Amino acid sequence: MFISSKDNPRIKHYIKLSTNRKFRYEEGSFVIEGARVCRDAFEQWQNGKLIITSCFATQKAVEKYTDYIDPTWFDKYEQFHFISDDVAQKMSDSEYPQGVFIEAKMIRTAFEGDTEDENGKYLILDDLQDPGNVGTLLRTAEAVGVDAVFMCGCCDLYNPKVIRSAMGTVFRMRIIHTKSFSEVIKLLKGNSITVFASVIDENAESITDVDFGCKSAMVLGNEGNGIADDDIELCDKKVTITMLGNTNSLNVASAGAILLWEMCRGGQKNG
Repeated sequence: MFISSKDNPRIKHYIKLSTNRKFRYEEGSFVIEGARVCRDAFEQWQNGKLIITSCFATQKAVEKYTDYIDPTWFDKYEQFHFISDDVAQKMSDSEYPQGVFIEAKMIRTAFEGDTEDENGKYLILDDLQDPGNVGTLLRTAEAVGVDAVFMCGCCDLYNPKVIRSAMGTVFRMRIIHTKSFSEVIKLLKGNSITVFASVIDENAESITDVDFGCKSAMVLGNEGNGIADDDIELCDKKVTITMLGNTNSLNVASAGAILLWEMCRGGQKNG
């Protein structure tokens, strides 16, 4: 099918999923834009780990990204549709769209406690609200070998900006989205996982001195306010990044990269 009208019901449905969080969860679906991240989605779809309900692409995009998308899919599968350049511009939330879009079903993930892994490593995002930060941290977590991520009271995991900045991590990692920080901490402690609160506090233990040989979870807090005091009290230990010069804080994505690297490197070193 070739879609040239911006008022086509399929296009309107995609745009509403892209812009309306409530509608995403009513439908249990989310959207993916961009050739590279769509390629990652195609791989998970072919592996049976992701359900793609619709794919839209311009003819130019299919010809350009032959390593990412198979042109025969548009004849073989009814959910694949060609679209005009004007329609692609309407669907995109970027100024220069690449012309590849996907609708997919949300991935439901549960945590059962990896008790068989003596050095399991976990990330807890506590009240992070910037989609770019969340996506970057998810990508970092996958890169350093984190086993699962918990998002507590954060921005929507399926916000298109999270999906784009995470670069496919959302399809591959175990990510649990919940509102209750205390329930996550209870669950982790019940599985003998030591929980570390990352704070700006000269009395906290320096991240480079911490022994991460045990099962560990790192908590990163809100961009402006850090981790709430009540949430810090629920954690086992406080850790900090010792800084030099006049710098007294880091962007949460930058701090997270350092903290996660040390946690996962330490587990490998001591495991």
